[in-house]
Amino acid sequence: MNDVMILGAGALGAYVGGCIAEAGYSVQLVNRSSSNAEVVNAQGLKVETSDDTFVVHPSAVQLEHACDARFVLLFTKTYQSVEAIKAIEPKLSPSSIIVTLQNGLGNGLRIAEHVKQSVIHGVTMIPATQVEPGFVRSHGFSDTWFGPLNPSDQHALSAAIELEKILTEAGITAANVDQPLNKIWQKACFNVAMNGVCALTDAGPGIVNDTKALKREAHALADEAVSVANAMNVTVDTEALHNLINFACAEHRFHQPSMLQDVRAGRLTEVDSLNGFVVEQAKRLGVSVPKNELMTALILARQISSEFWSGVK
Repeated sequence: MNDVMILGAGALGAYVGGCIAEAGYSVQLVNRSSSNAEVVNAQGLKVETSDDTFVVHPSAVQLEHACDARFVLLFTKTYQSVEAIKAIEPKLSPSSIIVTLQNGLGNGLRIAEHVKQSVIHGVTMIPATQVEPGFVRSHGFSDTWFGPLNPSDQHALSAAIELEKILTEAGITAANVDQPLNKIWQKACFNVAMNGVCALTDAGPGIVNDTKALKREAHALADEAVSVANAMNVTVDTEALHNLINFACAEHRFHQPSMLQDVRAGRLTEVDSLNGFVVEQAKRLGVSVPKNELMTALILARQISSEFWSGVK
């Protein structure tokens, strides 16, 4: 049994897996693509951090060759989660722990519907870039928070303590917290405000800073998400949230959020686990979120716009 499986070994997953491998743990990187796996198995994985550059040699395989692991860290796109977890779940021991640090909302609950293993959910602020196959880079914050999906799950509680130790030894600033949903929603509310806006304008956060009317709308999207979080008894630091939006608009002008990258590449986006999840929960709770309803509809339409125009002769 491996210590850790990285399910979804893109830039972020490979970076986290590489750091864990450097700390001396056995790691298996699992991804759909064979190109990265071939390079990693032949040459190793090159990892560049703020302080160091090193090469490690984790096992790298495609989904069908995944093996059992103590911890399964899930980094796939949210819409790929169920398919990926159902594929590997029969290979896992009952004592294995599923960990989601994915962007978006509702990931832990979504995964728990399809596994018998304990689930830990959380969020990470680690930025990561794949420079080329077999080479990943991350500079800056590595803050990561998590905790058991079910607070009364004693197996998950002890595993969360163990996971904190592993990630800390890997050089990742990690904390096992009592209320992981507060941290998950804090980041998600920011993404709800910014990702769709950047995707639809085909620009970085700087365009929001330059367009005052759009900046007001971004803050309003965040406020709607906070109202849903509050209705779910989740606490979001609204002052910190709005300060972060302003900071990103002013200082990260040309950052390309994942939703913008997905739209440009003609891929599906994770809108269903961001604005779409806010809308879904708002309907259940009787909260009004018209701006998020519009944003969700626009992104869903934008995803199929190329297909729409392909019918023009």
